[in-house]
Amino acid sequence: MTAGDGGPATARDGGARVRVRVTLPGTGQATSIPSVLVTVEDVTRADARAERVGERLLRDVDVPPAGTALDVDVPTTTGPDPRRRFVVRARAGADADARAFGPGDLVSVTAVPVRLDGTDDVELALRPV
Repeated sequence: MTAGDGGPATARDGGARVRVRVTLPGTGQATSIPSVLVTVEDVTRADARAERVGERLLRDVDVPPAGTALDVDVPTTTGPDPRRRFVVRARAGADADARAFGPGDLVSVTAVPVRLDGTDDVELALRPV
């Protein structure tokens, strides 16, 4: 897997780029996971379902003991807006599209807030379902 390139925090289309470090439960060893899905969601409306505004799906991911970093691009139409709230979530597991939970799958247990202003560098700890 090739994660982020360490470049600027803007996406190719001029939108936002969120740097996410995904960590797994501590085994002290590298782990291989069939898929990892990281999403950026708009959670502004408390009475509505979160809207996915960006995602990155990786397959056959080798995760070192300290975790792995990747970038998620969010289109320019989303951008920073003080009236809107965005969070990052992740899930990992055997399902090729990481859309359904199964035995041994991992999820982030905290929705981490991001601003989409180019300064977002967050860590998500994944835990067993």
